[in-house]
Amino acid sequence: MSALVEEYASLPDYFTAERDAVGRLLNRDPRPDAVIGIYSDSGHNILAAARHHGLRVPRDLLVACISEDPDYATTTPPVTTVSLRPDRVSDEAVDLLIALINARTGVDRRRLVQPVLVTRQSTRRPVRESSPVDAVGARPDAAGLHPACHIEGDAVPDEGA
Repeated sequence: MSALVEEYASLPDYFTAERDAVGRLLNRDPRPDAVIGIYSDSGHNILAAARHHGLRVPRDLLVACISEDPDYATTTPPVTTVSLRPDRVSDEAVDLLIALINARTGVDRRRLVQPVLVTRQSTRRPVRESSPVDAVGARPDAAGLHPACHIEGDAVPDEGA
């Protein structure tokens, strides 16, 4: 057995603890219709828990994850991710540190780094032929998104369409 396989043969406690927690969440009544993971491996654990409970992603459960992991483009289904852009955050931190070391004045110490949303199949519910009209008279669009769900702003990569 290779070292890599051995490493993953027994999962660390936090993997199984998270999977168990997601399982408890999915057993609730009413069950949530969406789950977002807050660390890089969460998406994998949420997908595994959904499969264990017989849920189909995205039909029964929407899944997203805050992660930089490019592997989420290849999971089944591909998982929507939010990147907090650690490369940009570190660039801004270094710039601020240099400004402080050099005692530069007039430097704004507050910086905003916009996260990047990469929508993938895990958050796109299939559109039913007879999509019901909601309370405000809106129907989901061709991608299965309610008009209120569209994100405004910079264009975002749309993978796995």
